[in-house]
Amino acid sequence: MLKDLVKYEAKIEQLESRIKNQETNPGAGNTTGELEKLQAKIREQQTTITTLEVKLVKDKSNTDPAAATSCLPFGSSSDIQTIRLPGVEAFQVPCDSRFAGNGWTVIQRRVDGSVNFNRSWEEYKNGFGDLRGNFWLGLERLHLMTKLRPLELYIQIEDFKNEKRYARYSNFSVGNEEQSYKLLSVGEYSGNAGNALDSGDGRGGDAKNMKFSTPERDNDKADNLNCAAYHASGWWFNNCLWW
Repeated sequence: MLKDLVKYEAKIEQLESRIKNQETNPGAGNTTGELEKLQAKIREQQTTITTLEVKLVKDKSNTDPAAATSCLPFGSSSDIQTIRLPGVEAFQVPCDSRFAGNGWTVIQRRVDGSVNFNRSWEEYKNGFGDLRGNFWLGLERLHLMTKLRPLELYIQIEDFKNEKRYARYSNFSVGNEEQSYKLLSVGEYSGNAGNALDSGDGRGGDAKNMKFSTPERDNDKADNLNCAAYHASGWWFNNCLWW
């Protein structure tokens, strides 16, 4: 990757040198058309360099913990790590490698009632709770993470008999605050917990394409009922059906 960048930068220097020579030696048979062709080549090389630089940043964020935008560079870690996203200060996230392989960034954990999830819009936007216990990472962070690159979503649920089930989605994407953090995409479903986010069964429970709701900001489709207030929790409610 770095070799490619150096190669294209060298080509641009050569083209710029040729343009300078032609501009300072107009009697050498050079035409305006030839200059325009050289300038077009420079623009093309610059576009290639920009593309390579973006790819280099993304590749580095997958392998270098100092540039991490998710838990992926931390390998088999199941501890709290620091990640960095454009537009916000670095922040800590819990990583997990126990349930579905390495590199998962945990965005919510609810294992008991020690943390109240009946929260305001601002709290769901910014995140709350204990990263080592029950918590919500924050809608703005989810938006920035899923905007940066395609991400999978893995949901694990456990009942009172300690039976575990999971749902996995191939392309999890959350909109910005102007879109009320709409659940833009979930991708393909796999698992044994049931496809509650995009079942298409017509029952009105699908979360896909729904705006986020909190008790004081009702964005669901239910008639005469505020789903977030009813369930005392924020979520991408459609018609108040839970998982």
